[in-house]
Amino acid sequence: MGSPFASQSVSNPIPLPFDPPQTVTVRKLTGRECDGAAEAHRDNLAGGSARSWPAVFRRALEKGATDPEVLKAIADPLTGYDRFALVRAGLVAWSYPQPIKTSPVTAAVQAADGKPPVDPIDDLDDEAVDFIATEVLRLTKPHLFHATLEDAEVARKNA
Repeated sequence: MGSPFASQSVSNPIPLPFDPPQTVTVRKLTGRECDGAAEAHRDNLAGGSARSWPAVFRRALEKGATDPEVLKAIADPLTGYDRFALVRAGLVAWSYPQPIKTSPVTAAVQAADGKPPVDPIDDLDDEAVDFIATEVLRLTKPHLFHATLEDAEVARKNA
């Protein structure tokens, strides 16, 4: 078992398959950040704690799950988590020249031009958000990425 401190678990640069040679670096989320991503997804859909929301949501999908789209959602590790919350919390660096966060100076310049500040993460396309969120979750909760329930349970216990 590795360190229980999320700050000590940062990935090596991960190549972006849709934009070579660009890369991203992500880190493991803290428990509070995982709860925040689950809470953002839950967004008033159910009662209970944010920590239990991903499991509650999966169980809700599993009841009568025969539709291929529902089965796909159940198998998706991102199910139950807000993708943008995962990216905002877990993205450490990227190889693009733009900073990950909008600086106050950039925001002031954009505001002076009459344009609202552009948040670089909000400017990402859907494929990039999915990819980065998946890599953050892969580092944070690797047991969600195993093929069988038995493999996932063993990985969860060993994490």
